[in-house]
Amino acid sequence: MILHKDIYSILLCVLVTYTSNSEATTILGMDIDKVANDSELVFEGEVILSETRQNSNTGIIHTYVTFEVHDVIKGDFSADTIELKFAGGTFRGHIVEVRGLEIPKEGEEGIYFVESTSRDLLNPILGWSQGHFIIEQESGERRVKTINLQAVTDIQSVSSIPSTIKKPQVIIEGDGDVAAGVLVESGASSIERALTVKEFKNRILYLLEN
Repeated sequence: MILHKDIYSILLCVLVTYTSNSEATTILGMDIDKVANDSELVFEGEVILSETRQNSNTGIIHTYVTFEVHDVIKGDFSADTIELKFAGGTFRGHIVEVRGLEIPKEGEEGIYFVESTSRDLLNPILGWSQGHFIIEQESGERRVKTINLQAVTDIQSVSSIPSTIKKPQVIIEGDGDVAAGVLVESGASSIERALTVKEFKNRILYLLEN
């Protein structure tokens, strides 16, 4: 008989790789409206601690990331910090990497769309790269980028687009693709057109309220 924890172990083994040059995991593309509305918690924060541990019963490696919470955009959360668990990491020389999963690093500042604060997920960030945004200081302004450092220049609702003409959901790579409705630009000059943190949060609040 296969126990629940054994099923989880098998699933994780299928999804992880022991090399860093693997292809990305493919996941379902989402609209930014859905990312915002389906998240249990959306917050601005900074990574202050990252610790990798191995489960003594299953042998599965996870990375536990502690964030200092600067601002709660959505959700019922009042603590100053939050710990999120990500599958994979480096533990005593063993490297386990889930394809397409970007684990926030110490010192990183960002805006995070958390699928669940209680469920045991490979990646607690909803939509993987679709719900993970980086904040960087540029010319005196804190601006928002994707996890692969493309400037986020606008957030547009797509929920009102009739289903007959809306692009169908597609399979995307989990390590860099953005949700529909998130407009991005690349290049050195594009950062000046990136949304400030305040502008980004205001657009997300607008999506949640409409």
